[in-house]
Amino acid sequence: MATTNQTIAFFGATGGCSGTILAAALRAGHKCTALARTPEKLRKFLINEHSIPESTIDSQLTIHSGNVKDPAAASQALISPTNSSVLVDHVVSGIGAAPVFQWTPPFVTIDDPNLCHTGIAAILAAVDLLVNKGITAAQDGRKPLITVISTTGISKKARDVPYLHFPFYHGLLRVPHIDKRKMEAFLFEDNGVHFRDFVVIRPTLLMDYKPYGLDSVRAGWEWGVGGAEKNGVKEPGPQMGYTIGRKDVGNWTFVKVIQEGGWEGKCISLC
Repeated sequence: MATTNQTIAFFGATGGCSGTILAAALRAGHKCTALARTPEKLRKFLINEHSIPESTIDSQLTIHSGNVKDPAAASQALISPTNSSVLVDHVVSGIGAAPVFQWTPPFVTIDDPNLCHTGIAAILAAVDLLVNKGITAAQDGRKPLITVISTTGISKKARDVPYLHFPFYHGLLRVPHIDKRKMEAFLFEDNGVHFRDFVVIRPTLLMDYKPYGLDSVRAGWEWGVGGAEKNGVKEPGPQMGYTIGRKDVGNWTFVKVIQEGGWEGKCISLC
């Protein structure tokens, strides 16, 4: 169980899920970094959406300006804000593109169909840049853990969405789901080279609900790599549901994954 304060890097921190994780981390006293194309937008988001005091942002969050697809820019956020000779303990990525509606199939696409997987590829390349400079591990001597926000509907092992979601998921959301699959593949194939392990969060259809609390969230999981059993632990399989609030996803991820730990190597379906 993770009990001490950590250093955490955030990518895509203005997203509903990852922004909630960042806000919770700041409230809990963790030292954080974030990469943002417009740092002031992130500051205002934390203040207005999550009521984080400016004093907390100033003392606990280091915001670097840049694009996640630029490895040099991403590398800035991967350096610990408390010790520039080591990496952060944990990396959280909630990067995602904005939806674009059109009159021709598939009718719904995204403004950057490659953002998720090219962003993760850039983060991996950023780790390589730092390793070449002699910055190879976090303060505890281990490589960082990475947690990413993905989606249900892309598992190769089991059905994790209700049948009523099929036309929407496999039709209208086909383009962003291809991007998410490629993103996950980078992590599955990393095999400990850049990160000691991964956690993949797969929420069902995301909505801007008010938070209902951790007890309202149902979680299932499967191993990201290999079969149904690993080290004597058998995967229970996914949970299925229709919708979930972004803030509930963020709060659950902060408490269960960052604070408590023990989800390494798992793809977690939330509903």
